[in-house]
Amino acid sequence: MKLSIIIPAHNEEKTLEQVVLGVEQAFKGEDYEIILVNDGSTDETYNIISRIKDPHIRTVHHEKNYGKGRSIRSALEKTRGDYVAIQDADLEYDPKNLYELWKIVKNKKVVIYGKRSGKDGYILNRIGNKVLSLTCNILFSSDISDIYTCYKIIPRELMNSLNLESNGFEIEAEIIAKILKKKIDIEEISIQYMPRSFEEGKHINWKDGYKGIVKLMKVRFF
Repeated sequence: MKLSIIIPAHNEEKTLEQVVLGVEQAFKGEDYEIILVNDGSTDETYNIISRIKDPHIRTVHHEKNYGKGRSIRSALEKTRGDYVAIQDADLEYDPKNLYELWKIVKNKKVVIYGKRSGKDGYILNRIGNKVLSLTCNILFSSDISDIYTCYKIIPRELMNSLNLESNGFEIEAEIIAKILKKKIDIEEISIQYMPRSFEEGKHINWKDGYKGIVKLMKVRFF
C-alpha cells in the first residue's frame, strides 16, 4: 500500500526542511509520497520547497495564503496513494508517530486518528478542542476525544468522496463530521505532541474554533 503525506506550509522556513527530513527518515523503505504545499508564504518557504530534490516529493504553490483547508484540498488533487495522511510543517508532531499509525493502518485497514494527551499547550486551545470534540460527539453520537488533531490516516477514496469545501482550520471539523456521517468507525491512538507558542508561529485561534462548530452543525443538519 502507498501512503500520500500532505504537508501544508505557510511561513515555515525555520522547520520545514527538518520536518521533511523526519518524514523521509521515518518512512524509509516504505511506499510513500510527499505533497508539499506552499500556501502563499512570504518568507523563504517557497525557495526551500523549490530546491528540495527528492523523487518522493511533488509540490503545490499558492500565490496567496488561503489556509490549511485549501492547501489540503489542492494537495488531494495530486495524491496517488491508497491512503492519505497529513503532517504539519512545524515541529509539533513527530513523523515517527505518524509512521507508527501507518503500521497499524497497514495491518488493520482502518481510519485512524492520532490522539493528543490534552495536557499540553495553551489552556484556551485545550478547552476549545474539548468543546469542539464534545460538540462533535453530541451531534454524531460518537466518542472521539481529539477531533482537531493533525495526525489522521484515511483512505484516499474516502477522502475524495467527502467533497471537502473548507479553506481554513475548520477543514478538521469537516473531515471528521463527514466521515462520522457516513457511519465509518475511527480508531484513536495516543501520540506525542510538542505545542509551539504563538511567538513561534502557531496560527490557530478562537475564531477558528467558532468556524469549526459552525461547520459541524452544517454537516450534521444540511
